[in-house]
Amino acid sequence: MKSLPCPSCGLRVLELEGQFSILDSLYIDNGSPPPETAGWWHARCLAESKVVPLWYEARLRNLRDVRRYEPVADYSHWTVLREPNRGKVLALGRSGEFLNLSRGNQKSVRNDGGRIYSKIEEAFHLDDDDLSLTRAMQEEFLNSGSYPLLAVLRVMGIADRIVHAEALEGGAFHFEKTLQRDWDERFVSARLEYGVFVPAELEPHVGEFVR
Repeated sequence: MKSLPCPSCGLRVLELEGQFSILDSLYIDNGSPPPETAGWWHARCLAESKVVPLWYEARLRNLRDVRRYEPVADYSHWTVLREPNRGKVLALGRSGEFLNLSRGNQKSVRNDGGRIYSKIEEAFHLDDDDLSLTRAMQEEFLNSGSYPLLAVLRVMGIADRIVHAEALEGGAFHFEKTLQRDWDERFVSARLEYGVFVPAELEPHVGEFVR
């Protein structure tokens, strides 16, 4: 997909679970949060912003009152909610975090302060104006079959915008022959593997209500 600029820092946002948030203008009520702050945010930029409390309340209101998610637990930093029909469980952080806790059979490893869950996206599409990046990725796919995720973040200039960098260590894009037909000079598709950090206090809710 096309990487969009973050309203805070102006740098591009990569759609990685746990590393970004979409703040939809539909959440705005009577001018709050400020309309100009809607958009795609890096998780770190949102956590450091002055508007994060307003967006927390707006997103919570949308989940609870509009989409009818039911509160499951409320911690000092997190609110856990369950979708009443399909049972999907989400965690909304007061610093802007947004996590899916219905992780099914995803593998995980213990990490300081929580667990890192494996995430696989069978077809990740990157549409980027930096032709040198897409060219380098395509060439490396044909040479070695993979390209490190952290290398992409560094080229995009957003490596310092990620949170829980340990979850992305070892993450990589992997060549898939069936996706090569979608490539062009600015567009590349590949399978992506990386990790998502879930804090220990949320672990009791991981996998709950999944049906």
